[in-house]
Amino acid sequence: MKQNITLKNTFGLSQEEAGMLLGISRGQYSMFVSGKRNLPLDATTKLTALLQYLQEDKGHSKERKQLEKAEAEKTYLKLEQDYRNVTLKLHRVAQKIKVTEDIRNESFAALQVASFLEKQEEKHPVESLAEFIRMRATHNLNTYNLHQLTELQLKKESFELLQHSIGKKLKRLK
Repeated sequence: MKQNITLKNTFGLSQEEAGMLLGISRGQYSMFVSGKRNLPLDATTKLTALLQYLQEDKGHSKERKQLEKAEAEKTYLKLEQDYRNVTLKLHRVAQKIKVTEDIRNESFAALQVASFLEKQEEKHPVESLAEFIRMRATHNLNTYNLHQLTELQLKKESFELLQHSIGKKLKRLK
């Protein structure tokens, strides 16, 4: 891609501001930028002085350094807060995964117990116990299904990646 270094990029000023700075109208400045007109001698002198100053002082001003330092501190603090939030979310998702896995394992075990009760020759005093256990277990498996568990695991992975990425940025900003 072609890079155009324009006066607007160099100065960071609008056409109106640049015109005022050089002591000319916005229209004159606009025509100068487009190449349709030359600047008056006084404006050319001011432009030359400004360009020389910008060349000499490129990136070395105290104000710029102070702003960059303050900006870096704010960014660091914000990233620290983001890191804590992601860590908390990661912990919560890990807990949800554990609860979901535990409930699923208990439900599968309950289904085995229901199968055992149904295969027994002597029936249990409460005849519908096996049916009740099976209904509860299948309801739990429908509520805490494999799709939900997979979504939670994907969320956990994305939080881990985000946590790692933020951690790297924090180390770089230290």
